[in-house]
Order: sequence, then C-alpha cells, then structure tokens
Amino acid sequence: MKNSVSFDSELTKFGIGIFETMKVINGKVIFLEEHLSRMYNSIEKLNFNTSIEKSELKDKINCFVETVNYKALRVSVYDEGYNIQLRNIDYTNADYKEGFKLNISPIKRGKSILYNHKTTNYFENIYSKRYALSKKFDEALLVSLDDEVLEGSMTNVFFIKENKIYTPTVDESVLPGIIRSKVIHICKKMNIELIESVIKLDEIKNFEFCFITNSLIDLMKVISINNINYQKENDIFRKINCKLKEIYYGY
Repeated sequence: MKNSVSFDSELTKFGIGIFETMKVINGKVIFLEEHLSRMYNSIEKLNFNTSIEKSELKDKINCFVETVNYKALRVSVYDEGYNIQLRNIDYTNADYKEGFKLNISPIKRGKSILYNHKTTNYFENIYSKRYALSKKFDEALLVSLDDEVLEGSMTNVFFIKENKIYTPTVDESVLPGIIRSKVIHICKKMNIELIESVIKLDEIKNFEFCFITNSLIDLMKVISINNINYQKENDIFRKINCKLKEIYYGY
C-alpha cells in the first residue's frame, strides 16, 4: 500500500484517480464486489492505467478490514499505486429521525462522461456540499444547465408521488450509485412502480416525498429542498428501507 504521493503523480498534478467509499460492519465490506466492479469499469472506460488487479485489491481490502467494527472505507487507485483509508461514519439516529434539508447547488452541470465515475477530481461536489453546509443545509442538489434534476453532491435522489417512485435517468451527468441500484432492485421485487425519467427542477414541488441514497447513508428522507417541504413519513419509503435492511443486512 502506498500512502504517500509524489509531486510527479498525476493525482497531485491533475487530480487523476478513481475511488470508492464503502461501509464496513464487523470486519465485512458491504457490497464490496459491486464497488470494485464499478471501480474497474471506470478504469476500463477512462483508459486508466493501474498496476493492481481487481482480485489482488479485493484481497488486500478484506485483510485490511478484518478487525474493523464500523467505519467508512475509502479505496483510491492512481498512477503510483493505491491507498486504503478509514474514517468515521457520522450519520446519527437524529439525522434519520429528522431527515435532511437540501439546497440547490450554485453549480450547474453540462454533459460529461466523468460524472458517471467516481474520480478523485471531486472539487465540484465538495464545493457544492460545503456551500450547502454554510447555508445550514445538509446536502446539495445538482441540476443541469437545462434545470434537470441530477443528483446530490454525495447522493442519488428519489421522489415519491401516488405510490410511484421517480428518479433521474443515469445519463452522462449522474453517477450509477450502488444503493440506487439496490433500491431499483427492491422496487422490482416488491412490484413497486419505479420510473427513471427526466425530472425538471420546477416539477419537484409536485412530489409528496423525497429521499436520497449512498453507501454510507443507505436511505435518508429529505424534508425540504430550498423552500419546498415534503412529507416526513411515507409508507412506500418505510417498506423499501425495511426490505433493504432485511435482504442485505439480515435484520
């Protein structure tokens, strides 16, 4: 494992690298295979050179987390090697009880294949998140130049209306999130209608409920986006959340 990066690295000079953030529970990485598949898909699609094979990296990760109880794990690959780090997961029971408040990011996105991949050049997302926090929000919602809803700075977004779930289509501006894919799978399994479509910013006021997902949060309800308020409870959301825990966490 290489913990240091030289000034000649493409990571240092250009922010070129690929990373994944995963949850570790009782020495096991949740959805490790899915995360590594996404990482190595990005390596292939972006013509990224790395000397470590997927199977070798998987073994090193599993060895690294053997004694880890509950942490966030970040794995990065770059031209000089790879890095594995741990940090705390800071979401609390109070967060899940109260729900998150989102604001619209001041940054609007165009089209780029890079948005489909978790690259280490993440400043746009970090700026949007910090801007939201500075305004007393919890997360930022990114929209396109055409005011199409895309995703959160760290999350994917879902809306509910009349027992149907809506989420933005994964195109060249949205990351195909791991938990996003699990929600879609659960909806199919439970015969809940889920619609992937273009959602315009001026349409978000028409939805009853909203929630966001990522690999550390799992599912988090959203109580407001800017000055638009949503219901604080929803039966469809509760069922999906319970099914996620049942299928993938065993409780």
